Amino acid sequence: MMKRLLLMLLLTRAALAGSVVLLPLDNDELTPLIIKAVEAKGWQVKSGEEIEALLEQERVRYLDSIEAGVREKILAKSGADAILSVTVYLYKPAVGLTARLVDRDGEVVWANVAAVAPSDTERALGMGKRDVAEEAVKALMRDFRRSGSPTRPRATGRRTRPTFYLSPQLDQSRPICVLPFDNHSRATDAPRVLADILALRLAAAGFRVVDPVVLRDAALKARVSLHAVSSPDLALLAKSVGTPLFLRGTIYAYNESPSIDVEATLVDAAAGKVLWASQQSRKGSDYIGFLMLGAVSNSVSLSDRVAAEMIATARTKHANSNAAGNRSYPGQGER
Repeated sequence: MMKRLLLMLLLTRAALAGSVVLLPLDNDELTPLIIKAVEAKGWQVKSGEEIEALLEQERVRYLDSIEAGVREKILAKSGADAILSVTVYLYKPAVGLTARLVDRDGEVVWANVAAVAPSDTERALGMGKRDVAEEAVKALMRDFRRSGSPTRPRATGRRTRPTFYLSPQLDQSRPICVLPFDNHSRATDAPRVLADILALRLAAAGFRVVDPVVLRDAALKARVSLHAVSSPDLALLAKSVGTPLFLRGTIYAYNESPSIDVEATLVDAAAGKVLWASQQSRKGSDYIGFLMLGAVSNSVSLSDRVAAEMIATARTKHANSNAAGNRSYPGQGER
């Protein structure tokens, strides 16, 4: 009798479990770790040669963002409820990752970023180190939504007082396109890492972000290079993507020490106005606290801190002003 009840319970759980397609990763070591973490949340994971063949057939070049038609084909073929994509920025000695869970309607229902360096895994008195990849996946998937209980991404990172400008016309009603950043550093991956994390944190702060595949498709049709875009180009793109708001910026330094120096500007291409601008120059050692603990150990984690702090100047300052009924701001923010 007990065995029958146990079997019925297992079958019921399997029937209620949602399923998710895990898009291919470039790293074979991380794939089983992520599958294990997803299954631990009650999901069934679908991946393999059929999905890879479909992606190849549809000539999908970028897995960070899937075109709507391709997304529908993947979900129809697999019978899954959502698609999980994981991007690897660093892999050993440090491991840095971002992930997005996209539902059938194309909504990002969960997203996160995590990075772990070997020094982060040391136990007290330097005794014994845990596996860096396992710890990174554990951190990435810690708040992954359980099957059947949708959540939204959460913003993280402490609030600071960086240099910023904020227009009273900035609101959250219009979507934002995140453009590739100009890169003056020696780190070739820096624009991709910062753009991805800024988009993730903007969504976590309540802003709507245009899917990268939509922006890439619009640029291709308009024959506009996103790496050298002019004001007339932005006005042209605005008509295709359905919003005049574009976030662009410049990376002046991006080092594995780690340290980052970056500025970002949100422009309204239709009105020809700057709605928000923020600049941050940070080192991992800036976060050292009690007993010399808390230093950020790698560039991906620092990128996440910097992105959250930059966005906080737009999100919290604007919200506080609206609550107070004050619609006017100084032209230059605080240092």
